[in-house]
Amino acid sequence: MKIFKAFLFLLAAFPAVLQAQQIKVVAESGIPVSQAVVMIKALASGSESAYITDNKGVVTANPVSGKFLIVVQHLSFNTYSDTLNALPVSLLVTLTPKDVKLNEVVVTSEYTARTAGESMHPVVVINRKQIESQAAANLGQVLEQQLNMRISNDQILGQGLTINGLSGQNIKFLVDGVPVIGRLDGNIDISQLNLNNVERIEVVNGPMAASYGTDASGGVINLITKQSAENKYQFGLNLMHETTGHYNADVLTGYNTGKSSVLISGGRNFFDGWSQADTGRWQEWKPKEQYFGNVKYRWTGKKFILGYQLNGFHETISNKGNPRVSPYFAYAFDEYYKTIRFTNQLNNTYLINANSSLNATLSHSWFHRTKNTYRKDLVSLGETLVPGVEQQDTTVLNAFMIRAAYTKSRQSTVGSDALSLSKRRQSSVGSNLSYQTGIDFNVETADGSRFNDQEIVVGDYAFFASAEYQINEKLEVKPAVRLAYNTDYKAPVVPSVMIKYDVTKTLTTRFSYGKGFRAPGVKERYLYFVDINHNIRGNENLLPEYSDNFFLNVSKRFTKDQVAITADLNGFYNDVRNMITLAQPDLTSSLYTYINLGKFSTHGGSLALNASYGNLTLGAGFAYTGRYNIYADSGDFNQFIYSPDLNAKAQYEFTKTGLTASVFFKLNGKLPGYQLNADNTITQFDNQSYKFMDVSLRKAFFGKTLFIGAGVKNLFDVTRVSAIAQGTAHSSGSDQLSVGTGRSYFVKLQYSIGR
Repeated sequence: MKIFKAFLFLLAAFPAVLQAQQIKVVAESGIPVSQAVVMIKALASGSESAYITDNKGVVTANPVSGKFLIVVQHLSFNTYSDTLNALPVSLLVTLTPKDVKLNEVVVTSEYTARTAGESMHPVVVINRKQIESQAAANLGQVLEQQLNMRISNDQILGQGLTINGLSGQNIKFLVDGVPVIGRLDGNIDISQLNLNNVERIEVVNGPMAASYGTDASGGVINLITKQSAENKYQFGLNLMHETTGHYNADVLTGYNTGKSSVLISGGRNFFDGWSQADTGRWQEWKPKEQYFGNVKYRWTGKKFILGYQLNGFHETISNKGNPRVSPYFAYAFDEYYKTIRFTNQLNNTYLINANSSLNATLSHSWFHRTKNTYRKDLVSLGETLVPGVEQQDTTVLNAFMIRAAYTKSRQSTVGSDALSLSKRRQSSVGSNLSYQTGIDFNVETADGSRFNDQEIVVGDYAFFASAEYQINEKLEVKPAVRLAYNTDYKAPVVPSVMIKYDVTKTLTTRFSYGKGFRAPGVKERYLYFVDINHNIRGNENLLPEYSDNFFLNVSKRFTKDQVAITADLNGFYNDVRNMITLAQPDLTSSLYTYINLGKFSTHGGSLALNASYGNLTLGAGFAYTGRYNIYADSGDFNQFIYSPDLNAKAQYEFTKTGLTASVFFKLNGKLPGYQLNADNTITQFDNQSYKFMDVSLRKAFFGKTLFIGAGVKNLFDVTRVSAIAQGTAHSSGSDQLSVGTGRSYFVKLQYSIGR
């Protein structure tokens, strides 16, 4: 009985110690804030605990007694800190949002989430709002409006991308941090990267090979998808029609229990083909049908976040041949190209303490592409497969990745008590130091008729490390290094260094230098791709590429009242040795193969201005890029040939009516180049400049549960431009280059509910 009374006495005397202590984090609107980091420090003992809020914004903290410091941080909100004498049973923390209108939050290449202005790397963020304003269904439709980016179109191999004069094989494409596989002609087909569940796109300019390895010497493009359901129940529907023959539809549904979240999305994009003139069965832009789906599960515990997602994609391209007619028969040869992608991805983030974490990603990507040629009887409509490896073939790629990183970031300076704590830490060695170390293991296998029916296995096993050191309030440096073992090539040490200097509070300079190393891909070495429009074969004797890459950024920010302006001045220089490219060794033959071109370099600069005033947003930019290759040394040519780019955008939101008006403009300037003639002489040519303009309106109804958009794409009706007359590896000779499907009109409906 005495023991029981003593227990009741202790329970009454120390309720904060023995009862569960729950902390709920919400925004000013009352919406729960998930994935916030809550740090609790007992000031008497000095012990610290860190937690992650679940999807309801809740953490259950370990009991703490006495005076303590609480700090709550989230990438979209200002840091909250307070000192309390005791932790109550239930505590509500309200966060105020950051003003990130011109300083979008970025995570690619950073230790912790930062705004673009705080980032060590120059990052361009394309948010969901811009994606919706452009009515863009895939990555290519968004990037075609970006400064210093050029899109190339091949009706069978898809869309390729060039950034700062470097082609797609020097650009790393990621979806939630996982590399995209299935390069064709060295490029990822960016028209296959759908945006139905993408929250934002982060484009990291400059050398990134030390962090991301091969294919990243020119930069990284990371598509970040919606991570979890925002409400307990969630449903969304998108429908779009474009007069050039596009019919798109997708749905999204989600369920959120607090600690667990399930998100399922999927859809269909259909294009029935387009030609400038009625050509019968054959079409200049090939019919294309895409199905895609995503399943995502996320579980949030006190200390870690565990996520799994499955992505699926299926595409069919139809290349219907011209009829062959006689009094006795009528038939045509039809080709069908089918691509299937599956990616399984497992992610885990473990919060060791308030400023240390362990992140790991395990993924398997599967790429399957087939080509089938049929003889189509145009009378009976029957089909028969055409025999021969050149008419029927299959390519299968598998990629396995394990990437894990330990990150230690310096303590943020927040609150009065935290300030004194931070000063004490800064007086010790390493207090201004953040660092990251990790492993990046990649194994890729390839087999199929295009690889002589043999399985090719290539492994790349790397250790990477980097550190950010705050020298003083203005200067920060970030050296990095990558040590790798490649099963086929001797990989060198790949170093890089980044320097950020805040001249003033609103003027920042960034400089980055990095070595680059790119081992030839399995397709560049073993590819066998021959059809009526292509004759490409690999080269097993290729040498790896080496490069030196420099990037300079000067950023100026100005804010006053409702006015916000940013100006970014960029300069770059890329020097590539043993550059791998497609070439025609014998001009009397249609065969193209991969060769080491020798030296190739690009340099140039750009100026981009973005401004907002109230509901008005404006942007404009100009870029000038020079290119050099060894052909310039073979005649009386300038060492560098230059091309300009210009873009502009304007957007205005009518708050009272819920209407948003947007205009996007892009000029791709004249693009010079060199061509090898039949007599082995080299001449210079110019691809004609061309411009695109898109105009759209988007209106909200019923409390923003329904949006209806409409507009015009390719307002100037650009379809073809004058180009090199010589045939390429992708088509027969022509003096015209197809760049667009002409002016089109679209309407888009979006409906979403959630509670």
